[in-house]
Amino acid sequence: MKRALLFAFVALAWFGPWPLGAARAMDIQTIRTPLGVELWYVREPSLPIIAVNVVFQEAGGATLPPDKVGLGYLTQVLLDEGAGDLKSFEFQRKLDELSVDMNFDVATDTFGATLRTLTERRDEAFALFALALSRPRFDEDAIERMRASVLTELTRRIDDPDDIINRAFVERMFPGHGYGRSVRGTIQTVERFTKADLQEFVRTRFTRDRLVIGAVGDVPLEEMARLVDIVVAGLPEKGADARIPEARPMVTNDLEVIRWPMPQSTVLFGGYGIKREDPDYYAAAILNAVLGGTSFISRLWNVVREERGLAYSVNTSNAVLEHAAYFVGYVATNNDKVGESIDLIRAEIDRVLRDGITQTELDAARTYLLGSFALSLDTNTRIARTLVSIQVADLGVGYMNQREALYGKVTVDDIRRVARRIFLGDENAPLGPVKLSTIVIGDPVGVGKPG
Repeated sequence: MKRALLFAFVALAWFGPWPLGAARAMDIQTIRTPLGVELWYVREPSLPIIAVNVVFQEAGGATLPPDKVGLGYLTQVLLDEGAGDLKSFEFQRKLDELSVDMNFDVATDTFGATLRTLTERRDEAFALFALALSRPRFDEDAIERMRASVLTELTRRIDDPDDIINRAFVERMFPGHGYGRSVRGTIQTVERFTKADLQEFVRTRFTRDRLVIGAVGDVPLEEMARLVDIVVAGLPEKGADARIPEARPMVTNDLEVIRWPMPQSTVLFGGYGIKREDPDYYAAAILNAVLGGTSFISRLWNVVREERGLAYSVNTSNAVLEHAAYFVGYVATNNDKVGESIDLIRAEIDRVLRDGITQTELDAARTYLLGSFALSLDTNTRIARTLVSIQVADLGVGYMNQREALYGKVTVDDIRRVARRIFLGDENAPLGPVKLSTIVIGDPVGVGKPG
């Protein structure tokens, strides 16, 4: 409670110094630490807080073989359950005494860790952070306790319609690939993990050659470099190659219905995506915003929700992974409205393919994307994560100053061309039926085979 109240107060105080122009005005400093790690840093002297985001590439759930799926997730929940000479209770007590906020998160491609601490307690906080990443205890009692928690979660998800359709969707889009598996794993895999498995994961994935770091704080750059070296000092230099192959989503244009007894159905639909390093990424972002990514200004929101009242929520996104990208959309509606909702969505996508979008729509979407990004930089932790994201995507230290111009170059002709890439599979493809993989869970009327 003490930590939560402290950081809640600090978060309120932090919001002020970052106006809409923060994305452009951010002064990113870079340095190679004495131990050879590249650090990106933004100095913010107005608050006595340091935030660090650490990401290990090639350490996400998709990089694990099928029999180890979920190992990263179990590791995630165990890293603050004791490290070095400190058992679980002692480690947690230290975090509370120092008001340190420490979190871990395994994603599809990466494993991330964040630290927030008061500047005056930085040495002790960074020492604890270093222990968690390089010397986790993995005591048997902690393993069994957290394994039981994860298994309870997995058991609950077996009958969760949202989880069922999400699993089915990625399995269909990426069959046989790591992207088609859940980072949480399965009951069967999680039950078999041993202490040795956890130790091997940390030893081979938490390595300096995979490390990307971003930080925000009120100390000089050289002092921040010293603190970062406390964290990396105990990490191995290199780990085994864990790269996964590039993947292109399988868009079958079929519709699958998972019969489930509930009054509403959930629909997921997907097409091809545009990767982050692709020059068309900015056009894809604007297209998505116009189509379904920005609620009140999007076409699908207006057509499906406002004009027809078919659904409370409908949205789309261009989902970007390290080795793939895919377009995905969502709508939930009454069982007797599923067919009409899907038809409207496909018709609106077809209209974009044939007629494109207007300059007014493009300008509104561009303004939204630029403004919402700036507003998202409202805490030091989010800024640190943004610094890491820029590095992972290899956008360069000047990206924040270039972002507005990159979006500004997009034309309505670019949108029409990119729409063909996403919804037909090729920018040179002749106009034809929209290609979307669609999965429904529920008991829709007149859609799919009767239950």
